[in-house]
Amino acid sequence: MRKHTLYLLLAGWGLLAASCYDDKSTLQTTHIPPVEIEVPEAIASQLTVVHNARLDITGIRITKDGRENPEELTYEWTVSQTDNDSEAISLATTREFHEVIDLPISSKGYLFLLTVTDTAHDLKYQYKWTLIVTAQFNEGLVVAYTRDGTTSDLGLIMHPQLTETYSGAEQGTVEKELISRRNGSPFPSAVTHMLYTYDKTDKKNILWVSTDDDLMRVETDYYEILGHKEDAFVYLPGKLDIRSLLNTYQCTMILNDGDIYETLLSRGRISTPVSGTETMTVDNGVVSAHSAPGSTRKPSTIFYNREQGKFCYGYNQTFYACGSVGSSPFDPGNAPGLRCIAGGISIDNATHTLLMRKADGNHALYTFGNYSASAGAPAAKLIYEIPAEANAFIAEAVSFVFSRFDPILYIATRSAIYKVIFTTGSVNFDPAPVFTAPAGEHITLARLYLQGYYAMENYDGSSTLPSNASLAWSSRAVTVVTSKDDGNDKIHVVPQINFGSGQLDQPNALVFDGFGKILDFTVTGLYK
Repeated sequence: MRKHTLYLLLAGWGLLAASCYDDKSTLQTTHIPPVEIEVPEAIASQLTVVHNARLDITGIRITKDGRENPEELTYEWTVSQTDNDSEAISLATTREFHEVIDLPISSKGYLFLLTVTDTAHDLKYQYKWTLIVTAQFNEGLVVAYTRDGTTSDLGLIMHPQLTETYSGAEQGTVEKELISRRNGSPFPSAVTHMLYTYDKTDKKNILWVSTDDDLMRVETDYYEILGHKEDAFVYLPGKLDIRSLLNTYQCTMILNDGDIYETLLSRGRISTPVSGTETMTVDNGVVSAHSAPGSTRKPSTIFYNREQGKFCYGYNQTFYACGSVGSSPFDPGNAPGLRCIAGGISIDNATHTLLMRKADGNHALYTFGNYSASAGAPAAKLIYEIPAEANAFIAEAVSFVFSRFDPILYIATRSAIYKVIFTTGSVNFDPAPVFTAPAGEHITLARLYLQGYYAMENYDGSSTLPSNASLAWSSRAVTVVTSKDDGNDKIHVVPQINFGSGQLDQPNALVFDGFGKILDFTVTGLYK
């Protein structure tokens, strides 16, 4: 293994340049053997450590005159912001380094310095590194849970399949009580909704977290609460009743007490409800929203207004009601008598809304196909008629999940998950479950798994704009919560197999428990 050697003379000794001069003096000269610091190539220039983890530095060979670690040598490890920083922090005085690093997270890095002093001659020798301190809490799944039925806290699941730069145990790492540990106490009430997003002004990865009586912003480096509802809203609503938190293009969308709010990612506060939405009602709180780049997808939000019997759409804090354009395949501006069940984005970036017709109780997907760079009204594309045999399962559903890469709708009931495959001219419901709740347990919640940051700003997964996520399970797995009602819920991450078939590989799912009652979950990431 090739090694790097560095030895620096720091005391005030002059260096004499030799020439043709014949030195006839009788002054006796003494050769001082230097100290050599040999560093393994793997750690020659940069060190990386996770915040609050132990940094171990071994394998450094320190010699003087052929002797290794002679007793006249002393050692000091220090860290500072720059070479000229007069406030360097002393971390250890041992030959090897084995210390916990609790320095603030820094991607730019610190100056990390080993100083070896030859006490016999009062000479100092130094070796320098750049020390990068990364977040202790990486991308993964954030779980909101309660153990006493009143207060709640957050946990984080990191795993090779869920965390791009994961370096922990093969079976994954679960951190719990993140709010209590950082803020001194848990949330005083139960979490109702969570959303991962990014603050482009302060350059922070953020969770929006709501409870029945609060709306908070939590940063995900340390899980510190940055603000409560009084900080989140410029004008605090008379009633706080958060029904939905969503990512749309460059915005966070918040449905509160029937009002529609959107705030840009560059802003940390929410202003008033979006102008023009005063007469709009989001039926059943369902919005089909996406956060792909604006050059590829406009509008970014679509929802059904049951009171007016028409669809509405929006983009970047501007919303409109669809005008009547005729009936083929359906008229977005004249669609009365429907009830919204679910919504989402699926293959080819189509926007789907699952609706029930009040007249016959049957269901259909109303699909919009406008994904151009223009911000015009969305174009009605297709109606997919759901077979009537699926009606009973839809009525019992606790969650609906749209696959991003395949034309598949998953229907999650308390006992199992079923699939609907929809293509032009063919819609098939399969009564054979693709996931079954373990014995004695029931399903409470299910969502498509999207990798951290890419859940906030994901591309379409089409042939022209393939997914920009790096993990194989992103958009290819379903995350499911199961419960026995005994205060020990489980969260399953179930990968798809036989892509295009809608099948889920339940035997090879990741399963995590020990949280208590799981209230909600979301993903978190590291903004790229």
